[in-house]
Amino acid sequence: MTEDFWDQAKRVLLIRLRSIGDTVLMTPCLTALKEWRSDLEIDVLVESLSEPILQSHPKISQLFVLPTAKRQITKLKSRLEIIMALRARRYDIAFNLHGGSTAMFLTCLAGAKISVGYKTGRYSKLLSLTAPSPQKIWQKNQIHCVEQQLGLLKFSGVPINNVPELSLEANSIAKEILTKKLTKAGINKEFIVIHPSAAFASKQWETTRFIEVIEYLYTSYNLPSVIAVAPYEASIAKEIKEKARVPVTIFTDLDLSELMALISKAKIFLGNDSGPAHIAAAFKKPVVVIFGSSNSQVWHPWSKEPYRLLRANLPCIPCPGYTCSEFPQPECIKQISVKEVISALDEMLQTIKN
Repeated sequence: MTEDFWDQAKRVLLIRLRSIGDTVLMTPCLTALKEWRSDLEIDVLVESLSEPILQSHPKISQLFVLPTAKRQITKLKSRLEIIMALRARRYDIAFNLHGGSTAMFLTCLAGAKISVGYKTGRYSKLLSLTAPSPQKIWQKNQIHCVEQQLGLLKFSGVPINNVPELSLEANSIAKEILTKKLTKAGINKEFIVIHPSAAFASKQWETTRFIEVIEYLYTSYNLPSVIAVAPYEASIAKEIKEKARVPVTIFTDLDLSELMALISKAKIFLGNDSGPAHIAAAFKKPVVVIFGSSNSQVWHPWSKEPYRLLRANLPCIPCPGYTCSEFPQPECIKQISVKEVISALDEMLQTIKN
């Protein structure tokens, strides 16, 4: 990429499909572009699940949402509409930060003068500019997801000396709604947000162990716990509330904007490796995160604030995590003890106090 191209560039498209955590971890790309060229218009295309993450982000000019539909004809029509809307923006450059087939086709069909992605992505030959591996771009073996996404910008000529932090904005309306919900629940002082659920068993710490930690925090620090889970995970939260011998507040109906507002108000965050942990890191909260099968070098909290990452030392880590091929039950998550988690929380709370 020539300097002349970037000197004349006015509009950039970032395509980041998939999950909540992935979307949070792309926000340093926004900062890198804006710190370099504050005049750039940056548009982002995300999936509907992740829309609230970036809805209030001040660095985004336009946020596009990939529609979801069960009927194939409806799905095709809605995607054609998105493509036409993107093409109307006349982008100078479009980045496929995801790498999947859908994102690759959308990057190419967006009509940008230059389309960028990694060579290893499927159908990458359709792109006008392909990058080598992020390891080669950054000249190191271990790459975090943040660096993987920023690598495309760096390869295209965006100067990145210091990798930016995550950045999020909580929606003002959601904050008002959440404040009322907390008041109604009797939470009028500092609290810890706990996210005890995960995508699958190898990433989900045992509910009974969360209960022990919750009781410890309340009796030792007078720190109440607020548990937030999705509606389909409500049974986990209800079990904790029923079995804990101390007061526990649970929210099973927060939308993503309200969850962000809740985490932004918390004193500290505890949870499994999941999207809410990355949201907490983006809001610069002290984080204690419990890892099971995931690659902690790729997915650890991206934060300059204090955090503790707890993981087992097993040769089979990391793995895809959908099933465990080494043990009857996933030992990676089971090996994390209550004592370890309490010790990490003690350390974080002492750090905050000092």
